[in-house]
Amino acid sequence: MKLRDLTYYRTGGRCRALYEPKTIEDLSRIVQALHVTQQKYFVLGGGTNSLVLDEDWTGAVIVFRRMKHIEVRGTSLYVEAGADNTDVAKAALDAKLDGIAWMNRLPGQIGGTVRMNARCYGGEISQVAKEVHAVLPDGTIRVYTAADGIFRGYKDTIFMDNGAIVAAALLQLVEGVRGSIESRMNFYEQDRVKKGQFHYPTCGCVFKNDYTVGIPSGMLLDKAGAHKLSRPEVALNPQHANFVYNKGAGSRDILELTLAMRELVYKEFGVWMEYEMEILGELPADLAKKISEKKPHRLLEDKLQPLRALFQKKSTPGS
Repeated sequence: MKLRDLTYYRTGGRCRALYEPKTIEDLSRIVQALHVTQQKYFVLGGGTNSLVLDEDWTGAVIVFRRMKHIEVRGTSLYVEAGADNTDVAKAALDAKLDGIAWMNRLPGQIGGTVRMNARCYGGEISQVAKEVHAVLPDGTIRVYTAADGIFRGYKDTIFMDNGAIVAAALLQLVEGVRGSIESRMNFYEQDRVKKGQFHYPTCGCVFKNDYTVGIPSGMLLDKAGAHKLSRPEVALNPQHANFVYNKGAGSRDILELTLAMRELVYKEFGVWMEYEMEILGELPADLAKKISEKKPHRLLEDKLQPLRALFQKKSTPGS
């Protein structure tokens, strides 16, 4: 099986071994065995925030498509890592629980949503995640709470550094009115459809927003003219320049386009964008050097200030 058959972005070569745990205990045993043998591996959730490289991977891959259990516990939901975000939102709706309506039609699985501290429409998973059940790199199972400082900020958690695998989460919600919850879920779905997010496979936003700059990366890309970089097989979403469509491209095609996007914004505005998209696999040496490159901001304020004003106007209700 090629990994492209498991990824939302439709890229990926073969791997040496594929593991599909059914429970957190099963995952613990798998990770412990990989730790003992020092076998390299990576975790692939829904592949909605990732670009899996087309080169064959000599290590193992862990996927969560057999860990999708969702359980209502009073005003909380206990969800395993492989549960789709939309299914979690619908389970909350059925239980008349509010707090995660924004997750409706958000591509991906809850494990990745927690690991990356996903945010959209004013909601953020850190607002509701009461506990995170994880497997450490040696196979030990640990339960984290918010008091452990797991959520450090936007798209920033300790799981992105400590190697622990998010296996499940307990989401603390509140009682709500079904009609109100459903109305918001429908709005979020229609907004995503209107923005063309489902026309072709994407990994969501390629680059993080830098809140110190004060302008979303999508706007920077759009105003820099990044759409002109599109090619027949890989193209920017016409309505959201931070979304890159895969129309039959390979992983190298996508990476080369995103590198050109980053350089264009730096040339036009002096903003060096950081990748939000995770790259999984073994990067070829030439691409690895370019991907890991870092440049300091050299903000061109005469160009940025008008964009800040425009963004502020668009963000103001009733404008």
